[in-house]
Amino acid sequence: MMNFLINHTPLLYLTQSLWRDEAFSVLMSEPPLPEIIKLTVGDFNPPLYYFILHSWMRIFGNGEIAIRMLSFIFHLALVYVCYKFAKALKFSRLFTFYFLLFTFLNPMLIYYAFEARMYSLLALLATTSMYFFYTKNWVPYVLTSALGLWAQPFMVFVLLAQGAYLLAKTEGQRGYLILTKKLKKEYLISFLFIFLLFSLWLPVILFQLTRSGPMWIWPINWTTVTTILGDLFTGYEGTPWDLWNKMKILSLIILGLALFSRRLLFFLWLFLPVVLVLLISYFKPIYVNRYLIFATVAEVFLIILGISSIKNQLVRNLFAIFFLLFTIFFNFWFPPLHKKLDLRMTVAEIKNLAKPADLVFSQTPLTFFEATYYFPDRSRVFLYNPKGVEVPYYAGHNLITKEKWVNAFPKYPRRAFLIHDDATFEVFSQK
Repeated sequence: MMNFLINHTPLLYLTQSLWRDEAFSVLMSEPPLPEIIKLTVGDFNPPLYYFILHSWMRIFGNGEIAIRMLSFIFHLALVYVCYKFAKALKFSRLFTFYFLLFTFLNPMLIYYAFEARMYSLLALLATTSMYFFYTKNWVPYVLTSALGLWAQPFMVFVLLAQGAYLLAKTEGQRGYLILTKKLKKEYLISFLFIFLLFSLWLPVILFQLTRSGPMWIWPINWTTVTTILGDLFTGYEGTPWDLWNKMKILSLIILGLALFSRRLLFFLWLFLPVVLVLLISYFKPIYVNRYLIFATVAEVFLIILGISSIKNQLVRNLFAIFFLLFTIFFNFWFPPLHKKLDLRMTVAEIKNLAKPADLVFSQTPLTFFEATYYFPDRSRVFLYNPKGVEVPYYAGHNLITKEKWVNAFPKYPRRAFLIHDDATFEVFSQK
């Protein structure tokens, strides 16, 4: 039973090997706070998550489960904010319970609830910002919105959705948009304070834009456009490959419920960021589904609101049962297919074979952070870089300094365990 729970449910996400971005989070968060700020200048994400993880690790350590539980706490807090939102929207008790269960179990949200990155924090802050925006509670709105920007720059798309909502007014049965002439004074003042609170980091973002260089993000195509809603709901990124057509069908169902809900705020919360990111990605690829994790929360709202708007009770219940059963099934079926590369096992084997003078080399930057995290003596871990190629900006160059580069294998009897990108390794030395 325990083996099934760990290997065939989202608990797998909690217990599996760290992947490079998670190991990067740990290494970024270990130094003193001033050093974290300095390192973050070379990262795409502002330092808020690293600050929080730094404090968390001082109390609970840097073990895999310990660091991932921080994201799970953010996820639980997100569910609580959704409960407050449901009360503000006057959901019935039954629909509130269904909504909270649906949010907690959402495949995309639960995946990042067990990943040591800032995405669960981003979902929490974006949703909290939207809740305070909806309830017109401007001081906490300013604080949570500013913190969202300090967590991940894509939070700006949430603010744009809120601004678009204030510019728009629904009239008529089909909800056509008519621009108003006046922005609400409270929002303008709030937005000014949000800008001021984030302004210290704006020069860093501008600097990063000029230094970013080549990116790892794939260009979008028509499949991206037609499957994006399903991808955001499930966290699907192409593995297994044969799900794309199913994601198209799921996207159409979600789109239909979103339109049927006739809730402009949540519609803009989902579609304005998605459309803007796709438009930008047509010229410069920036679309990664986890960067839009806040849109997943909007999807959950729209699905619930769409279902609750169905007048026929039988049809309404069938939709509710379908989505809940689909979510539960997906959470049992998908985790074994969404496993991270098991560098933990690789490094454990190397630890058993390595002698005190032996070294560990990563063939590329893609495995360097996991090797550094898992190998007990970090001073013996290096990047094998015989041609002296600069580490790409997106590959964590700020943590792979030239002192960690090597261009040759050690002389026998010392050996180097060279880790490949597929988690295999070879042993080398020079005569």
